[in-house]
Amino acid sequence: MRINKDYIILLMQQYGWSQSELARRMNVSRATISRIFNDSRGSGKEVIAGLLKAFPNEPIDKLFFLSDVSTNDDKGGVQTSQAS
Repeated sequence: MRINKDYIILLMQQYGWSQSELARRMNVSRATISRIFNDSRGSGKEVIAGLLKAFPNEPIDKLFFLSDVSTNDDKGGVQTSQAS
């Protein structure tokens, strides 16, 4: 699951939030926010939970690209995408 950074930035602009304010509302460090926006950190549990906390009324499919979610196959392995 990848973060929809453009949508997060749009929301931050609408609310007038800085990256520091977003970090505070997500209960993560400012460095974590910086790494998210610089593509050096993905959407781990802490980040996912923080974004849902910061934007509780936003649909999850707007905050994240859900098509990247992995699914388990028959043998217990993990597939990174599904064929159409």
